[in-house]
Amino acid sequence: MAIIVHGTRTDNTDLLTSRPSFSARISTAQSVSGATFTKMACATEDWDTDSKYDVSNYRFTPTVAGYYEFNMSIRTNSGNTNGIALYKNGAIWKRKFVDSNKYVAFSVLVVSDTDDYFEVFGYTQDGNSFDATATNNWFQAHFVRGL
Repeated sequence: MAIIVHGTRTDNTDLLTSRPSFSARISTAQSVSGATFTKMACATEDWDTDSKYDVSNYRFTPTVAGYYEFNMSIRTNSGNTNGIALYKNGAIWKRKFVDSNKYVAFSVLVVSDTDDYFEVFGYTQDGNSFDATATNNWFQAHFVRGL
């Protein structure tokens, strides 16, 4: 646990300037297998304030312990059951499913240690692709407050 002294933690992380935030999106249609969670290839960054999002493995590693709000959205080309999930350290943390709807949006507040990492996975029951429209398929997070 870090001790805060005048806005700076004892691990030398400046809480006033080190507030990781990013937004990434899918820029081309992504093929997926049916009835299984598939990592969303959000390879295009809209912003990444602290270079904590890796576009090569589609992973956010904040490195600053605290509370983070995650927002994610998916649109598939399937009218059957679709879903979206936030993975924390390689395992499902929270997820949401909808029936008979191509669009799923989801927000969640998460506590992160310095070494946690996060990814977003999409689900489509019948294996239709994730839509290519960048405004429909995205993954975002921002620092809310320290621990």
